Amino acid sequence: MKQEITRFAPSPTGHLHLGGARTALFAWLHAKASNGKFLIRFEDTDKERSKDEYVKSILSSLLWLGIEPDEPPIFQSKKEAIHQKAALQLLKSGLAYSCDCSPEQLKNMREEQIKNKIQPKYDGFNRNNNLPHKQGNVIRFKMPQTGTTSFEDKILGSISVQNKELDDFIILRSDDSPTYNFCAALDDIDMNISTVIRGDDHITNTLKQINILNALNEAIPNYAHLPMVLSSDGKRLSKRDGAKDINDYKTRGYLKEALINYLIKLGWTYKEQEIFSLRELIEFFSISDVNSAAAKFSQELLDFYNNHYLNSCSIDFLLELLNKDFNLSAEFNDLPRRKEILELMREGANTIDELKENINFFHENPNLTSQLFEGIELEKEIFIKLNKDLENLDFTEKNKIDTFLKNFLELNNLKFPQLGKPLRIILTGKSDAPSISDLLYLIGRDACLERIQKFINIY
Repeated sequence: MKQEITRFAPSPTGHLHLGGARTALFAWLHAKASNGKFLIRFEDTDKERSKDEYVKSILSSLLWLGIEPDEPPIFQSKKEAIHQKAALQLLKSGLAYSCDCSPEQLKNMREEQIKNKIQPKYDGFNRNNNLPHKQGNVIRFKMPQTGTTSFEDKILGSISVQNKELDDFIILRSDDSPTYNFCAALDDIDMNISTVIRGDDHITNTLKQINILNALNEAIPNYAHLPMVLSSDGKRLSKRDGAKDINDYKTRGYLKEALINYLIKLGWTYKEQEIFSLRELIEFFSISDVNSAAAKFSQELLDFYNNHYLNSCSIDFLLELLNKDFNLSAEFNDLPRRKEILELMREGANTIDELKENINFFHENPNLTSQLFEGIELEKEIFIKLNKDLENLDFTEKNKIDTFLKNFLELNNLKFPQLGKPLRIILTGKSDAPSISDLLYLIGRDACLERIQKFINIY
């Protein structure tokens, strides 16, 4: 049985985005689930836009996610001479032809077709003219003019198109550079690719590449086209909606485990299971189980996964990550209860960035403004008394603080909101911070007394 070999073939004209990462993950999983090989090919025939910085960025993002190729990456541009030779061989064998149509001719041809409500395509003007090939001409592939081009997609099922709908596309440009569809077909042969997994925006490319492979008498690989990832309102995904560089997610504090679990949910499910390890994904994944409908981006689901993993990892790991990649302040690291603070605050955090921002008040005195206390009843005398009583309180045990607060409310005939609402703002500068007893315990005696006294002095 032929070994399963898949590939991820990005163009290094930008960073790795969410949709590309999903394609890479599905191709990697399909290979690993079959004990096969996963390869990377950089399709860098766009010489002006392809940049080495994007190659490094894409590889870095994949490595961070744990998606590694089984062989060193291949660069399409390094095979230019091989591609040129193959194009000339097709020309010699009569399966391609030289074309000298000018840009103006092609423009007029297109405008006339649009005017007559005909699908714009090359009309075969030079197909049977047997022009001798010369510098400045392009080489076009002779597509079959009758019958259909069909294939069985592992996700979408049977796909078929009338060959008369396909045009004679260029395989070698006027500057002798080979085009994407021609290079991709040849490289899939050379790399022994058994299954091509990519987005469904490539279906037209697949139809062209199948005809190239047929002309070369080569075996046709399996194809699996992933439906698009749409925004939550069903439109094409934009950067605002989630089509961001994977490094952006890493920088904001999304964990790779969360990204992997989220990416796999963009089109694939297994029973009722929501959380998967990589080992489980390799065990359960099947490309034929991928949904044929478009997936929708959900920020809420991504945040759910990240919150889950933020709360599942060890506090030591989280503290190390904050220090290593998020410039955690020395002031926070000096807090004796920093691990307990992280344990409490990670419960409501969706990203490490958010967590870092939410812990600032534990080591920074809040900036109190009158707007923060709008609509809140303030009794200065209560806080003078509170500060005096807190001076004698043992802050080493949280249950003692709970007992103190209960007694203080009873002795002063207060309901909890009368004390809790303003005190939470005094201690943190926020109205949605943790419980008062947690705050007193974790901020510590001296800092709490200082903040309450500052409030008393101002108001």
